[in-house]
Amino acid sequence: MLSILRLPGGRFLVELKAPEILAYKEVLSLRPKDRDSYIQGLIVQILGMNPQGVTVPEISKKTRLNRNTIAKHLKRLVAIREAYSLNRGNLSIYYKNGKVVHSRSSEHKFANDRFFTFYRLENDEGRFIYIQEKEIDEFRATKVKGGILVKDEDFLTFMRELQKFALEVSGNEST
Repeated sequence: MLSILRLPGGRFLVELKAPEILAYKEVLSLRPKDRDSYIQGLIVQILGMNPQGVTVPEISKKTRLNRNTIAKHLKRLVAIREAYSLNRGNLSIYYKNGKVVHSRSSEHKFANDRFFTFYRLENDEGRFIYIQEKEIDEFRATKVKGGILVKDEDFLTFMRELQKFALEVSGNEST
């Protein structure tokens, strides 16, 4: 349920929505790798539940997690394009990176159990082609390793430039 709080001066504050959160001591008792995975998954859920965007302090207050920890995970989520941020002065607001309009996973597996998934995303900034690099880890779980977003209108130019670069690189390697 959405809570709206009235602040002095007639302003309204929408309370951050979040899934059920483990107790702080339970989070600390997790192995470091499991803790990172839990926190990142929790942040992704929070981003998805709050389409109006969230800030590091809001997540910290709701989860009781350290702001630096949250910022680190948000930075990674932005790097792999699971999230994006908009800066309003000194304030960064984070959003889940759009809704998937179309998706396709490549069947070709590369070295080290890596593969790519292709999405068409739509968010407040427009429509994008989203290419996500994934890897099967030692536990046979799929893990996102990185990603790239290219605006729809720039995608064909991007592909031509990528092809030129590939031809240039392969030409230099044969000499």
